[in-house]
Amino acid sequence: MTDWDNIMFIKEKSIWHAMCLILRVAKRRVGVHIAGLFDLFHDRPVGTSGPVIKDVDIPGLGVVRVVHAVDCLGAMCPRPQLLTLKVLGEVGPGEVVEVVLDNPTAVEGFPALALTLGCTYLAAVREPDRWRVYLRKGL
Repeated sequence: MTDWDNIMFIKEKSIWHAMCLILRVAKRRVGVHIAGLFDLFHDRPVGTSGPVIKDVDIPGLGVVRVVHAVDCLGAMCPRPQLLTLKVLGEVGPGEVVEVVLDNPTAVEGFPALALTLGCTYLAAVREPDRWRVYLRKGL
């Protein structure tokens, strides 16, 4: 085998990798379009958030003031975690964020997310059709 044969083999491999990359990008675009179609079948977009100031009575903790709410009803992992990460970057230290979810898998991931982000996981309150997760920015 000559050096030229090795170069051809590398060229064939790079073409293969380029084709895989193109297919991966196309697959990702289809996934984004499907996620956008999900919003068409609901009366509101999934994963909205906004500043809100309200006092909430959390069992075992008492009354806390919530400054931001993240509505993740209908959102699948990791979207609730990413939206919460974004909101936690916008609020000040010591402020409480409320995340409203209906995905049990996403709810299970919030204690670990809080530890990773240096937040305090206050509670997850179960309601008939959703969970409300409360996080305090900072430890």
